[in-house]
Amino acid sequence: MRLALIAACLLAVLTVRPAWAEHDQIFDLGQKASVPNDMTWRDVMRLVFPDLRQEPREDGRIGDFIHGDVSIRPIDKEAFEDDCEAEKLRIEYIETARVEISGKMREIVGITTEGDACFGALALFDGGADTKLLDVVNIQQDQNYGYGDGFARELGPDGQLIVADSFHTTTSSSPDNYVLVLATADKLSLIGNVDAHSEVDCDRHRTIAENPYVVVTPDYGAFDRITGYIKRTVQPVGEDCRTPTRRPSVTITRTDWRWDAAKKAYGRASP
Repeated sequence: MRLALIAACLLAVLTVRPAWAEHDQIFDLGQKASVPNDMTWRDVMRLVFPDLRQEPREDGRIGDFIHGDVSIRPIDKEAFEDDCEAEKLRIEYIETARVEISGKMREIVGITTEGDACFGALALFDGGADTKLLDVVNIQQDQNYGYGDGFARELGPDGQLIVADSFHTTTSSSPDNYVLVLATADKLSLIGNVDAHSEVDCDRHRTIAENPYVVVTPDYGAFDRITGYIKRTVQPVGEDCRTPTRRPSVTITRTDWRWDAAKKAYGRASP
């Protein structure tokens, strides 16, 4: 009986928090926003881009275009330098997650522009009745960027992990950089990066595929542990640089980040 009770308690502890927060992908900014007032997502986006206007697209449909000078703090020391030649920049869609941080409702929004041009804005809003912008950063560190599954993941009652992907693809090389961002009640800050690099190496008759993956596990501190894995598959190939000649070799490496209470920040740690 005692063992059954202990097992039940352990199960309750392990299932008390969902790993990923529910999130939506919004293409129509005229849609009602998930905040307790009458704001649309267009209204919310104007807190980041005050000169956001509805205008005809090349196909004749109406789109939401950013105008004016936009200055967004890079999540790291420098952001990706894009020519950004377009006179006006269209918001293609947004990723949204409504979460609770430190007992306060927050709205986290990842903003994707057409062609991944100029910047990858990640914004943190007060999700209460007086919706306001708390922080916004540029997560773009390569030619392309995106937000996908696992957009927001709980790290504990006082923080969320945001995973963004910044990458580019050429004929022979494909860097893939996961950007890990900590969202607290009023700030967005960089945790670290999980850098993968795939390539076609015809000189050495091999292809290399590196796939990143991020997991969150319970830890002793105020915030959970974050682990970034990279699965590296090296496939020997023939003279045509395509045909496999023998079985591939597979290795998996990992990087851990743990909360440092003294520094009040995440730091890299040994596995």
